Amino acid sequence: MNETKADDAASGRSLRARHLAEQGLQQQALGNDSEAERLLAEAQAMDADSVAEVLHEHDAGRAPNARLQDAADQDVERVLPRIVPGPATGAR
Repeated sequence: MNETKADDAASGRSLRARHLAEQGLQQQALGNDSEAERLLAEAQAMDADSVAEVLHEHDAGRAPNARLQDAADQDVERVLPRIVPGPATGAR
């Protein structure tokens, strides 16, 4: 009987950790990095294996470099001037 209760408690912690990790990823996608970090840390403290599964599932559905693509696009926008199609100026 006590073993069943322990299994139920572990299962509940696992589900809660998964839910928090998923919320953390959602907050990260919205740009709320501090809230994402808080949620992921809380989930990690509850059940690190469940968090690892969520992160693996999340990454499996994305291209290998997709996580960094938004940041890379922003960096390019800051460094390079925007190219506007139109007639060539200063053409020889």
